[in-house]
Amino acid sequence: MPVLAALLSHWRMHPLQLAMLLVGLALATALFTGVQAINAEARASYAQAATVLGQDRLSRLVPAEGRARIDRADYIALRRAGWRVTPVLEGRATLDGQRVTLLGIDPLTAPPEAGLGGPGTPRGIDIGSDIAGFFTAPGRRFAAPETAARLAGVEPAPGLPPGTVLMDIAHADTALGADGAVSRLLLWPAQPAGLPPLATLAPDLRLEAPEAVDDLARLTDSFHLNLTAFGLLAFAVGLFIVHAAVGLAFEQRRAMFRTLRALGVPAGRLMALLTAELLLLALLAGAAGVALGYLIAAFLLPDVAATLGGLYGAPVSGQLAVRPEWWAAGLGIALAGTLAAGARSLWRVWRLP
Repeated sequence: MPVLAALLSHWRMHPLQLAMLLVGLALATALFTGVQAINAEARASYAQAATVLGQDRLSRLVPAEGRARIDRADYIALRRAGWRVTPVLEGRATLDGQRVTLLGIDPLTAPPEAGLGGPGTPRGIDIGSDIAGFFTAPGRRFAAPETAARLAGVEPAPGLPPGTVLMDIAHADTALGADGAVSRLLLWPAQPAGLPPLATLAPDLRLEAPEAVDDLARLTDSFHLNLTAFGLLAFAVGLFIVHAAVGLAFEQRRAMFRTLRALGVPAGRLMALLTAELLLLALLAGAAGVALGYLIAAFLLPDVAATLGGLYGAPVSGQLAVRPEWWAAGLGIALAGTLAAGARSLWRVWRLP
């Protein structure tokens, strides 16, 4: 269309101005997208950690306030009384020079919801194919692929959170020096009728519902809020560059706009073409910014994962996965930000005599 060609000719005559607009918007989008990608990966890791051993679906017994672990005597008393519980031992240890979280389990007493039955289970932990090897020394161990690659004799299990090694509870007890104590007891969904009350058998334990299992998301909310604020601040700074470039371009083309209007171009069509021009530039810069944001996030994620692990004990993957939500968020904010930066200039064109 001749009108659109006339409008775009301005950028051909002012390449530095076009570069300032595209680079400013791309950098702003990249920083925002990188932050969103890191936050999305962390939240996905929290959700994955909550599903290990079905803890998002199973109630559990935990020590009362002031106690670190559950004594072996409490577990034995519950089992003898008929309660269907399975022990879980969790703690930090060093394996092959790597600091990891050990997760000790007893597959013989674990409920089906724990997902330990075979290769078809949601977490792909195939203990059933060689259950004897799981118990006998040195014992089979499972970890996320990226963690298993750094440890000798560890089998990859994609469903486990990064930095966590799953093993037999007896081997975990030896590595952690727990002396028979456990971290928590998972309850089977179906329990026999007529069981003695928990308050009588184990008064030092308290029952937690599955919804209370994963507190990592709430614990790290302030950290991710600060990251989001940093991303928005960086985007706002980049938007000032875009606003200046768009405003200058519109002012330099004011005579062109008057000429086009005098030649019979309706105001509505001129506004639509200018809006389409801004959206086209925003789409180009936004796509480049999202791709650059992915590279930034992939470079920074291992350090962020180490920080979250050190501060909160949160297992976060060091590898970035492409997720549609932050790609869409990056492109969306690039388009919205460009329209916001050019809104005043578009209004002036609409009011142009």
